[in-house]
Amino acid sequence: MNNPKFQIILLWLSESEKENVRAYCHTPLQSKMTKTAKIDENFFKEVFDALPEGIIVLDRNFSVLSMNDTAETIFKISRRKASGKPCFTFLPKEIEETAEKALREQRTVFGDESNPILRGGERISVHTVASPLFSDEGNLVGVIIQVKDLSGAKFLSEKTQQQISTSTLEGLIVGLAHELKNPLSGIRGAAQIIVEGTSGKEERIKCAEIIIKEADRLKALLETLKGLEPFAKEIFEPVDIHEILLEIILLESKSSKEKHIQFIQNFDVTLPLVQGDRDSLKQVLLNLIKNAIQAIPDSPSPRIPPSLSRSPIQSGRSGMPLGTVEISTRWVTDYKLKDENAISIEIRDNGTGIQKEALEKIFSPFYTTKKEGSGLGLFLAYQIIAKHGGAIQVESELGKGTVFKVYLPISK
Repeated sequence: MNNPKFQIILLWLSESEKENVRAYCHTPLQSKMTKTAKIDENFFKEVFDALPEGIIVLDRNFSVLSMNDTAETIFKISRRKASGKPCFTFLPKEIEETAEKALREQRTVFGDESNPILRGGERISVHTVASPLFSDEGNLVGVIIQVKDLSGAKFLSEKTQQQISTSTLEGLIVGLAHELKNPLSGIRGAAQIIVEGTSGKEERIKCAEIIIKEADRLKALLETLKGLEPFAKEIFEPVDIHEILLEIILLESKSSKEKHIQFIQNFDVTLPLVQGDRDSLKQVLLNLIKNAIQAIPDSPSPRIPPSLSRSPIQSGRSGMPLGTVEISTRWVTDYKLKDENAISIEIRDNGTGIQKEALEKIFSPFYTTKKEGSGLGLFLAYQIIAKHGGAIQVESELGKGTVFKVYLPISK
């Protein structure tokens, strides 16, 4: 078995498991059955793509032979584009050097944790291991690079639990005062013009329309503030995250039909129930999924996020590729929240993306980039997840899309 993907899969097995697999693949019975029951190559591809670490296979000239889905996501490049090209076209120098050493010394090399910069300028946090790749005859044919993405672990080690801080609540109060002041000033100015009695009929009608419009703004603001209600009425109980997500996807797939959104579910069915307030968590996830849908223009970018590249791209009536929203759940195995195991929920879109300056303020109260937005949706999401002992992380790239990651602890 000189299939590189097969050898990579063996790296993840125990010694006894490896021997069992090798024995199975080389038994006389298996040889007799090869005509009718060959080992399914698609099976190995599925396993290869499901590995939690990024895997890149290079030949002796450091050209890319293959890579898995995780590697595509880490390095922001599709395997189709990378295949056959020299690895230095997208790999940071630090990772190249680890691979070169493994090939030169013909041994597994463990690189240090590093924070290299991608060719596009984005800094990542990774740990790299490189292993030489040999054929069945023992000839050196290339090198396998394993890359562990540490960005999530680093994020949560710096912010083990987001807190509802006094300064944040002060920001809410200051923002609320500002939001109330603007429409009230408009109402006062319009009313003053009407009272003076010097304006014509058309101008008075216009002033009355301004008063109605600003009053509606106040009403909408107060309705939004009702979102703070869960803080006072939380009921923590076992909650099925997948059940909530399926409810939201069903409703949003119908309401966003005209935008031709393709919803992709990538759920880990082994996840247990989490302790939480169901309504509050549904409010958070609904908000994030709605934001993902709204971020996709009516004529979406043809680029599909790397993690979606294995899914068929369907077309809407216009022939344009669908906008995609991928919802994934998984165990978090690299770190804990409040000394407890955790799960993550990722909501990824291939929309317009968010500017770097906006990312720094995105969870602040009353900050919004939407024309009709209140600026409280993500603020409330942040606070609700904090109350559950979790955290929210956001990553985005202009023109390519955004991913929100929600981390929740699992009570023992």
